[in-house]
Amino acid sequence: MSTQTIITILSITLPLIGAGVGFLIKYSIEKKKELTNEVTKERRDIYQQYVNLMIGLFASTKTNTTNSSDKMLTDLFEFYKKYVLYASPKVIKVYSDYFQFLYRQNDNDENDSKKHLQYMTKIMLEMRKDLGLKNNGLGKNGEMLMRALIKDYDLLLIK
Repeated sequence: MSTQTIITILSITLPLIGAGVGFLIKYSIEKKKELTNEVTKERRDIYQQYVNLMIGLFASTKTNTTNSSDKMLTDLFEFYKKYVLYASPKVIKVYSDYFQFLYRQNDNDENDSKKHLQYMTKIMLEMRKDLGLKNNGLGKNGEMLMRALIKDYDLLLIK
């Protein structure tokens, strides 16, 4: 084979190989992006359920509707079943920390109420981070996320 033939063959095959590799890389990136978009959408829906659950909890205390601790735990377990596949490791960790707190809590201790609130806001803060939202000005553990829902919020946090 002459040098000219080799150059001709290479000038034809190299662009084809490059195009094939480029297509495979682009396809792989698009698939990852598509999967990420689906997971993010699912996370948003599931995280919204948690926010609805927490706001419902505060709404029931404001309207004097009795919502037992057992019902709340049942709702949290139901939420856990849905989110465990989609949540980020950080969200799973803070949610697990919250559950460990719930198992150990003392209903009469006022510090438990404060701690309870801190765990709930920390979960919401991590959820926001997971969704790529900014958390500037929301406090170290997202304390400001629940401020609008609690009448004596500033007094509770100062103690």
